[in-house]
Amino acid sequence: MVRRVWQVCFELGLILFGIILVSATSALFEGQTFSLHRFFVVLMDVGEELLTPQAIIYENPSSGEERSLFPIIFLAYWSSIRIFFLALVISILLSTILLIGYYSLGEYFRKGIQTVGFLIGGLPDLFVIALFQLGIVWYFKQTGILILDVASVGENQVILLPAITLCILPTFFFFTNMIVFLKDEEGKPYIELAKSKGLGRFTILFSHTIRNVLISLTYHGKQIVWMMLSNLLVLEYLFNVFGVTSFLFSYNQPSIFAITSILLFIPLYLVLKSLQALIGKKIGKEMSL
Repeated sequence: MVRRVWQVCFELGLILFGIILVSATSALFEGQTFSLHRFFVVLMDVGEELLTPQAIIYENPSSGEERSLFPIIFLAYWSSIRIFFLALVISILLSTILLIGYYSLGEYFRKGIQTVGFLIGGLPDLFVIALFQLGIVWYFKQTGILILDVASVGENQVILLPAITLCILPTFFFFTNMIVFLKDEEGKPYIELAKSKGLGRFTILFSHTIRNVLISLTYHGKQIVWMMLSNLLVLEYLFNVFGVTSFLFSYNQPSIFAITSILLFIPLYLVLKSLQALIGKKIGKEMSL
């Protein structure tokens, strides 16, 4: 237990060090010249500013007004983290519903659902996001009914529609991988034993199989996180959301990059490590995410 805590602390230290190094890389090129000296100067400045984060200020590029980074960064962070985790929960629920439908329908419908899932999962992320937003606008023009707000205005931040849009690709990623994992599980001895005891198809699915499938999906945790984070910036820009990634895009200072990256990656790292410990305890052996 102590060794695991030290390992997590060591990895966290490496992540923090890596973030600080990356935040200063913009200083490597001063004009058209490679400048290692400038890099170390900015690196030291970032380190000093992180020791006193309450003193960090950012400048509005349009008005030139200087403001304190805290607590406004937490407002942006709260918007982003709500969108991210709401999208993750929705995608897990929707993929499970699709899986139930997949097993409830006949073979013809199964192939149709699976084909649609693979097609949507293979489309470019930006295309799916833009198409979904345009679909909402088109429906509003045709019916005069606005299902959901399509953009943030002032303090009225839209959360639900960006979360629904962000969940589309992870949903089909979960769904298509669930089907693949379920097919791998079907021929295993515990499935045959459950069938011989007279257990129904859905009883086997939810009491035994789905647990192993979710464990298999967890191994793709990093891939899912990167997929969603890469789309979060696009979503916040398209929906005019005051989020942490759009904030970073607007005020790209080394120290702000370091702080926003820490706010994003450290909680996600801790969530992945918690899942790793939980699943490792469940299956009786250590796993790596």
